[in-house]
Amino acid sequence: MSLDFQLIRPAGEFKELERYPLYEPFAYASIIENEKTGDLMYYLDEIQLDPNEASVYRELLRIVMLELPPPEDLVKVGDVKNYLLNELKKIVNRYRRLFRGVSTVSFAKFLYYMEKDLLGFGPIDALMRDENIEDISCDGVGRPIYVFHRKYESIPTNIVPMTDQALDDLVVKLIHMSGRHVSVATPIVDAQLPDGSRIAVTYRHEVSPGGSTFTIRKFRKNPLTFTELVKFGNISPEIAGYFWVMLDNGRSFLVLGVTGAGKTSFLNAMATFIRPHMKIITVEEVPEINLPHKNWVRLVTRQSYGSERINEITLFDLVKATLRMRPDYLIVGEIRGEEAYVLFQAVNTGHSGISTMHAESFEAAVNRLMSPPMNIPPAYIPAMNIFVMIKRVKLNGRLTRRVTEVGEVYMDESGRIKFNTVFKWNPRYDRHESYISNSILIRQVSEMTGKDVDELLREIETRSKIVEWLVSNNVFNFEDVATYVQAYYTNPDRVLNLVYGKVSEIEITT
Repeated sequence: MSLDFQLIRPAGEFKELERYPLYEPFAYASIIENEKTGDLMYYLDEIQLDPNEASVYRELLRIVMLELPPPEDLVKVGDVKNYLLNELKKIVNRYRRLFRGVSTVSFAKFLYYMEKDLLGFGPIDALMRDENIEDISCDGVGRPIYVFHRKYESIPTNIVPMTDQALDDLVVKLIHMSGRHVSVATPIVDAQLPDGSRIAVTYRHEVSPGGSTFTIRKFRKNPLTFTELVKFGNISPEIAGYFWVMLDNGRSFLVLGVTGAGKTSFLNAMATFIRPHMKIITVEEVPEINLPHKNWVRLVTRQSYGSERINEITLFDLVKATLRMRPDYLIVGEIRGEEAYVLFQAVNTGHSGISTMHAESFEAAVNRLMSPPMNIPPAYIPAMNIFVMIKRVKLNGRLTRRVTEVGEVYMDESGRIKFNTVFKWNPRYDRHESYISNSILIRQVSEMTGKDVDELLREIETRSKIVEWLVSNNVFNFEDVATYVQAYYTNPDRVLNLVYGKVSEIEITT
């Protein structure tokens, strides 16, 4: 229960840098700075229960747990959360007479805590509501929970689990919310929370001497769009225009980077450029990719319980199965094993493919692809036409993400894998420099389509201007961005008239 986690008071003098609501009027986030050391803290300012209220709350919670309908009855309910909230209010009001002297304000607090403890994520519920937080991690009992904040990076919070039992109970709750099981027999579990976030836990002291631990990679409700990537400086409008034309012509690409570099976000943003009615199949271990396309099949692996892996369905199984479904685009969330061989076979036999992989450079990626367990023949690698390198870099004292290089893959006369750089990030001026006039793929597309190279370069420039217009007009919502892309495919003149100012407004529909 969340009462077994304490909100500690930081020592020393602090000044508040920023404050914003998480769940008004009960919870707010403050970023505070130690005036002496400069250390930052994520301070959760949450309404507290006094000792009398805490005692009443525990009794009321016991009654509510007895009164709530069993889980099997909830299956018939459409909106389970709203239904349970209404039931909570009814039960609390029904028993208010048993707790005379308890104010209306106290009962409002009780409902907030019950929503956290019964329907939400317990003591970390407020953190899960914060769109600025990317990761939440707990390292054990008596240690503050840490968050990775989009603006302030990795900082401790004032939330501290005080007992082994409290932390164990939270880990069990989170894993059960994911529909999985954790125990001493299986103390390491990876799962997905109901909101789509990924969670990795270790249970009790079996493998982590400090007690249970967990790390949550939060799921972004609204997928990052290519207009946001341009706005944040991750890419340039010309990079977006280049990928728009390449995906329009069925090219494949592989996104490279370390954990947390933003590989999947970039993949998802670029996949928006795929033509609206193409058949797309995505294969993932955890469903993170979100597409606006209607002809889209999502496949997810199935893990098995126990060491025998009975009835387990792997990425390899799914990627192999997709080839019988005739996809126009096959998107694999991440390759790291034998599924890579099947994907590269697919792109070498006429399918278009997109995926991500952990690697720190193009050369390291090629070495990894050609080594076990992937074992990709060198002749297959150029079929994955474009390699993209994404890195977390430090600018003006802050960590941010940048696409540092976009390279076209080819094989030279001696059979060696080479890269033709079409975009490269200049860290000194924080800008992306273009070498697109030397593009190998544009010449290939020219030969296939009959369009001359200059015409294709002009098309990239035109689509870059559309991207610029979307950014300058604050079109960042995923559905809105996708609508403009699809509208350009169905009637480009309507969009171009708007971009070039020939009309002030048009109705964009798909």
